[in-house]
Amino acid sequence: MKAAWDWHLPRTTREEEQQLIAFTCELGFDTLIIHEPTTTLMEFAQAVGLKVIAIITPNATRQFIQQHPEALQQMLPLEEAIKNSLHSIQWEPYTIQAHRWFPIVQMAALLCFEHPLAQAELKRRVTDGLAIADGVAFDGFGFANHFACFCSHCQAKRQEVRTVDPSRHDAEVVATMAQASLVEISHILYKHAKSIKSDAIVTNHLWPPFRPNPTYGSDLKLDFCSQTISWFYQPNWSLERVEFEAQEMKRLEKPENNRFVPFIGIFDEPYLRRSGERIARELAIAKQYGEGHLVFCNLEAIQQYPDVRAAVEAALKE
Repeated sequence: MKAAWDWHLPRTTREEEQQLIAFTCELGFDTLIIHEPTTTLMEFAQAVGLKVIAIITPNATRQFIQQHPEALQQMLPLEEAIKNSLHSIQWEPYTIQAHRWFPIVQMAALLCFEHPLAQAELKRRVTDGLAIADGVAFDGFGFANHFACFCSHCQAKRQEVRTVDPSRHDAEVVATMAQASLVEISHILYKHAKSIKSDAIVTNHLWPPFRPNPTYGSDLKLDFCSQTISWFYQPNWSLERVEFEAQEMKRLEKPENNRFVPFIGIFDEPYLRRSGERIARELAIAKQYGEGHLVFCNLEAIQQYPDVRAAVEAALKE
C-alpha cells in the first residue's frame, strides 16, 4: 500500500474530485485515504485502479453527545480544567513554541471504546464507510488524556479488577486495561469490517499517542498499522530519530496482527515545510523499513512545493 492521506485539497465539485484522483495517480500512489468519499469520486478512482479508504474517527457527534452522554470518554477533573483553559489559545502556534507534537489533552468529545452504545456507533460508521469505499482507516483512536477513560463504565470495570487483586498498583491497572481497550476495539471493528467486505482494507494512523506504551500498535488488529516516523510540526525530528522510529516499529511488528507502515507527515505552511532533499531521505528510510508500504500526508504540500513533489514521485516510481 502506497497511500496518500489527505484532507486539504478541495473536492466540492465533480471536477475537483476528478482532479484529486488524477493528481494522486500521477504521483504514483495506489491508495487515497480521505474523509467521506462520494460515489462520484469512487467512480473516478475505480476507472484508474485507485483504492479509496474512508477515515473513521471516534469523535462524538452533537446528537450522540445529547442522547448518550454515558457512552463518552471522561477525563479527570484536573484534565477537564486544562481542556477548558485551552479554548483560549491557538493550538498550532503553541505547539511550535512549546515544542510539543501532540496536545496536552484532546479537545473533541470522544466515544468510550468500552461502552456497548459507543461500539455500536463505531460499527455503524464502518458499515457506512464500506458502503462506498474500498476500506476504512481509523484515526484519533486514543484517549482524550492520552492514557485512560474515567467514565463510570470504565471505572466500574477497573474496580472489579481491584476487588479480585487488591495488591495490584492502581496505575498498573489503569494502564493495562486502557491498552486492552484500544486493542479490543480494533479486533471488534476489524472483524465487523471483514464481515461486510472480506477484501476491505483496514488500516489506521496511530494517533493520538498512548503514554503508558507508545509502541502498542503492533498489538492492534489491522491489515496495515501506519505509525509516524516523521511528524508535521517543528522542530523537525533528526534523520537519526526518523530511522530509529522506523526501525523500532519494524522490530516490534507482529505480522499475525498487522503490517507496519511508515507514516510521514508534512504541512504546506512555509514555516512547517521540509525540503525535497529532506523528504527524499525520509522516504528512503520508509522504503527500507516499510517493505514498500507508505502513508504520506498530505497532498497539498506536494502540490505546493515542486521539490517535495519531485522527491515523492521519484520514491514512488522506483
